[in-house]
Amino acid sequence: MNPLEHVQYVGAEAGGNPLLSASPGLMIWTVVMFFITLFILKKFVFGPVGDAIEKRRAKIAASIDEAETSRDEAMRLLEEYKVQLADARREADELREAGRREGERQKTDIVGQAQEQRERIVSDTQVQIDAQARAAVAGVRDDVVVLAITAAEKVTRKSLSDEDHRRLVEEALNDADLSGLQNG
Repeated sequence: MNPLEHVQYVGAEAGGNPLLSASPGLMIWTVVMFFITLFILKKFVFGPVGDAIEKRRAKIAASIDEAETSRDEAMRLLEEYKVQLADARREADELREAGRREGERQKTDIVGQAQEQRERIVSDTQVQIDAQARAAVAGVRDDVVVLAITAAEKVTRKSLSDEDHRRLVEEALNDADLSGLQNG
């Protein structure tokens, strides 16, 4: 006989399925075995698995806290960087403005110095022109004196002493208006 046929035959003789029939001894042993198995699972499986799950949960929570802390630190550093960047831009603008002002000041100084030098040169040139004009007037005066003496000698046909000639010429020059020669 085949083992499968044997199981069907045994079940048929008992009048049905033995698992479906109520057996108080079997029920007690099943309940006892269930509680023993539950106790063993709780002590040796559920406890360590629960501890492992709790450790994993704590580790994940710590990682989340660390990530949030890192994010907060990154945000703080970003804000510091923005402030430093704004300060650097402001400082660069100040330096640029200071350089521009310094350039303007130097330009004004150079223009002022050039103006002073031009005025000094014009003044020196005017002094030289005035000195040359005075020298020219003095030269013309001496030439007029010599011409006047020569003319006076020819007119009077007599010789006067140098002292007399000078006196006569000086008197004539004082009477004559030579101011136009000095200004021209």
